[in-house]
Amino acid sequence: VSFSFFSTEERYSVTTDSAPITVLPLPAEGRPRDDQGVVAAGLHVDIEATPAAARVGEPVELAITLSGTGNPSLWPPPTLQLPPAFRSYSGEATTRISSLNGRVGGVKTFRYMLVPDSAGTFLLPAVRYPYFDSDAGEYRVIEVGARSIVAAPGVDPQAARPLPPLLAPSSGGRPWADQVAGALGLAGWLAIALLPPVVALWRTRRRAPPAAPAAPPVEGTRLGDLEREFLRRLTAHVADAATREGEGLARALQAAGVERSVAARVVRVRDRLRAARYGPRGSEDLKSLPSELDQVLRALEPERRTGRRSQASGLRASLVLLGLLAAGAPARAQGPEDGTSAEALYQAGAMRAAADSFASRAAADTLNPAHWYDLGAALYGSGADGKAVAAWVTAQRLAPRNAVIRQARTLLPPPDAITEQLLTVGLVTPGECGLVAAACWIACWGLLLVVRRRAVAVVFGVLALVAVAFGQVERQRRARPVGVIVGRATPVRAAPYGSASASIVLEPGVAVLVEDAFNAGQWLRVRRPDGVNGWVQAGQLARL
Repeated sequence: VSFSFFSTEERYSVTTDSAPITVLPLPAEGRPRDDQGVVAAGLHVDIEATPAAARVGEPVELAITLSGTGNPSLWPPPTLQLPPAFRSYSGEATTRISSLNGRVGGVKTFRYMLVPDSAGTFLLPAVRYPYFDSDAGEYRVIEVGARSIVAAPGVDPQAARPLPPLLAPSSGGRPWADQVAGALGLAGWLAIALLPPVVALWRTRRRAPPAAPAAPPVEGTRLGDLEREFLRRLTAHVADAATREGEGLARALQAAGVERSVAARVVRVRDRLRAARYGPRGSEDLKSLPSELDQVLRALEPERRTGRRSQASGLRASLVLLGLLAAGAPARAQGPEDGTSAEALYQAGAMRAAADSFASRAAADTLNPAHWYDLGAALYGSGADGKAVAAWVTAQRLAPRNAVIRQARTLLPPPDAITEQLLTVGLVTPGECGLVAAACWIACWGLLLVVRRRAVAVVFGVLALVAVAFGQVERQRRARPVGVIVGRATPVRAAPYGSASASIVLEPGVAVLVEDAFNAGQWLRVRRPDGVNGWVQAGQLARL
């Protein structure tokens, strides 16, 4: 407060009055579906592509500029739909803050590098950018019309590759074993696992215990043999026949399925045998007894056969069930009505168009390995090696023993040992292992139930367990979240945004494990056992 150098310094504090600020929510009425929460005033969008005409493999810089009043730092990039023939790489976004008529505003520019994969004239779709106009108090949408980009053939085209032969859709065949395994469902597999042992246990408990040694037969060789056979069959129908008499034995025989007249005759014959054995000499006429025993044994014969048939009924029913499911598997898919168009495009060298047609087939019939193989062949011919590897691995998983598919895999060998390990496909599918295990399991219990050969049954049981183990290993191998890099020089960034630093660059065909997703799946977090860990754009990776 004094101009003198030697005066005492005095300090003052100045405080303003408080000022209330009211924050209103954005209105829900009239909000566009694709609204991103942008608040601005006088917003403008400009799009510029440099150069307007390029060559295949040469980059085109696309700049999208937003200008207006508001906070440019919070403005998100517009949604950009590029043609499939272009590969997109996000560049750095620049922001410049300025003052417009005493209000905060500025300019924000998003840059993309586009690389055309094929020659032709392509149309960039219109860009739509909704926002809330703070001055007008309503939602508005800025739309920039579509524009074309011409891509001429490259100066140094790639050398022509020998094209692999196509696989006819009918020759590829759909994996019926996997379809049957899937059609069984949880209930079917539980029935296969539990029904044979339950039936075997039930039949074992119902099976009669060994008969007590019979008393010495009456005199006469033929009558003695008939008596032993009669007692054996009687004990097979009624386990405690020795303790039952008269009407009690007859009722037990009827409960076992014997007709009433036959049961009464069986009781009468047994009484005659006892009288002949234990009664006084000459009290029983033995001449008519053998013939009556023959008649009774013939009457009991159909019942014995019915019993044997019932023992194998559970086994036969299970085998018939598996046979019907296998026979009822869907027929092999045929090509679409215009199936010759894709093959004609492939033979003519229009690989991009052929790949689009094969991709449509694969999307309509995802379980036909021929469609995936043909898609990989077209992608291989167009130079999209990463996508071709992903398609061929999918085809090999559906038909692991197809020689044509396995030969095609050798055209694009894995670039490293980790990729080879992640993309390895076994010789059998989990469905095939499951059906083999089910057949061996049913055969195991069927042998125990019908033939009673324990050694052979144990062998089939061990084979069932081995098939289950192989199927589980293959199922776990296929359940891994494996992805294949499809973009050239794909950077693995430290964070899920374009300006983040890249730790490593991966080439097409490299396999990675996908662990997480961000921003509605636009960024994927990948990992490899060799230490690679970071984020890549979803468009640069094909998930298996």
